[in-house]
Amino acid sequence: MFKLISDTFNINEIIDSSSTEVLMENEFTLPDNAPDIEKIISAEGKVKINNSSVMQDKVIVDGTLTYNIIYRSNDEQVMVSSASDKIPFSEEIPFEGAAEGMEAQDEAYIDYIDAEQLNERNYLIKAVILLDTDVVNKHPVNFVSNLESDGTFQAKTKNIKYTDEVTLLSEEVNINDAVELNKGSDEIAKVLKAESEVFITNVDTLDDKMLVEGTCKVGFLYTENNNLNSTGYVSEEFPFTHYLEAKNSNDDMLKDINVKLNEMTYNVAENYDNEKKLIEFNLPFTVNAALYNTVEKNIITDCYSTDCLLDIESQNVNVTSLKEIIDKTVKYENTFDVVSGSIKDIYTVDVSPKISEKKVFDNKYVVDGFLDINILYLNGDINKIDKAYSSLPFTASIDLKENQLTSDIASNVKITKCGAYRKGSNSVIVNCDINVGMKLRNKDEIAVIANITEAGTVDRSKMPSLVFRVVQPGETIWDIAKNYNLSINYLKELNDIPADNELKTGSKLIIARLV
Repeated sequence: MFKLISDTFNINEIIDSSSTEVLMENEFTLPDNAPDIEKIISAEGKVKINNSSVMQDKVIVDGTLTYNIIYRSNDEQVMVSSASDKIPFSEEIPFEGAAEGMEAQDEAYIDYIDAEQLNERNYLIKAVILLDTDVVNKHPVNFVSNLESDGTFQAKTKNIKYTDEVTLLSEEVNINDAVELNKGSDEIAKVLKAESEVFITNVDTLDDKMLVEGTCKVGFLYTENNNLNSTGYVSEEFPFTHYLEAKNSNDDMLKDINVKLNEMTYNVAENYDNEKKLIEFNLPFTVNAALYNTVEKNIITDCYSTDCLLDIESQNVNVTSLKEIIDKTVKYENTFDVVSGSIKDIYTVDVSPKISEKKVFDNKYVVDGFLDINILYLNGDINKIDKAYSSLPFTASIDLKENQLTSDIASNVKITKCGAYRKGSNSVIVNCDINVGMKLRNKDEIAVIANITEAGTVDRSKMPSLVFRVVQPGETIWDIAKNYNLSINYLKELNDIPADNELKTGSKLIIARLV
């Protein structure tokens, strides 16, 4: 006879992961009031996931690519201009084992984007979007944690650790401000390109609140209202502080804090001198915070009885324990030469990473890849805006402690604080921060017993009174005792078994039938 004691724990089980390419080719026509295209200088974009739906054996991801092109024109009044638009996309990704009720976790990256001029009024946008998708099954698991018996019940237990998501917060922050040109600048004719980035500088836990401090940087490339139609660039940084309500939080919890940029809006306005030298902007971004507790549970993974047969309901589940969340920054600097003309001034620099390999090597976590670098500059030979491109190798290496080497490591790479300055008339020195965010996890597949019922009495009448058993490779004392419905202590009484219960392959055990 026995009495079961049951418990429950919640798991986030990763069903499968996928990396998918979305190919896009879309033709566009300039608005009627836009000047003709002489030459397209640059094409850039941002991608956003709008919705992910998990269905039977598939995931449907809907998103939007927002692009911006800058081009030169033969129009003497508007020698450089820009055009932008949004391209929606929908991708169906096969996922064996996916089902309604599960959750898709997506990240989207632009792997490639370019614009091809078709004629003076039409152009083609070509892009490759990378979708990294995990299908996660968040569900409770019922299990037998303990039991009360008369001594006939034999159980194998295991102490497991898993990560429980205690709190999930998401709040939008808006930075409403303005940047102003200096006194010596001409007025703004048109904004050609707007860029922004937000990065966290500090996180503190204060009672039931989390203080998130950071910096947002905005920059605007514009044409000046003068006879030369010259181009200018202005940027500025704005600090921010935001409090998140995080009840029941403590310093021992693992915290995953990140920011996600939303679409910035802006307009050109007049300053106090009634000059169009002011750019007012609204920069919304979302602060996401996940707080985790590590929970330990003792579970029964296998069992049998010495006097009755058992029906056991069990399942295999993947249990993930999040050990650490690490953010490391690697400083980067490199040089390349422009192939067209001379550099008179540098306006903007965009850097995006392309990852070749992630590995643990020589007690380090190493990320290898290339940085795709695009700069817009004033070409001194023609006194017009131009573009330079280079793909430069990088290696980000993070030291690991001894206990971190065996962890499963999931990571992402982001580039922040990009800058560029000229070296001579033809070389550019580029610098940036390579931010590597790492989640160190332990994964374990375990057998979980949900219920146990009696299914009859053990029949020992057909068992020989005495058996000499040769231990097979990989066989344990538990396996043999369970096979003959005998207690481990009984086998140890009959045989010279060491205290650690380790059996040597080929050794012989005496097994006597119970009367």
